[in-house]
Amino acid sequence: MPSFEVIYEEDEDVLEVTFATFDEHFARTIPLNDSIVLYTDTSVSIAWGLTFYEYARLLQVTETYLDALAPMDEANRNRLFSVLVKPPAAFFLEILDTEGLRALVKAPRLQDLIEA
Repeated sequence: MPSFEVIYEEDEDVLEVTFATFDEHFARTIPLNDSIVLYTDTSVSIAWGLTFYEYARLLQVTETYLDALAPMDEANRNRLFSVLVKPPAAFFLEILDTEGLRALVKAPRLQDLIEA
């Protein structure tokens, strides 16, 4: 993996992870739910970054629902899930059930990020 940036704001409990430098004019912001946002290219083929609000709380629960994806058609959801199940996004988010829109937020090991 190329360089990445991880910023955690303890006061606000926000984790921002940037996997690649990207041009905001060509980026797509996709809310997965009220607490998780994915940044990707306009064709939704690669994860450029993730933001987690209430990250510490998300780590304590066994699953979170990606309910913001419910209005999406199946083809677009599947394209999105194909990005989320691959590293680097998969280091932070494990998809548990694509039909039920359930996922598990994870805290990756730094070693995994460096070796990817």
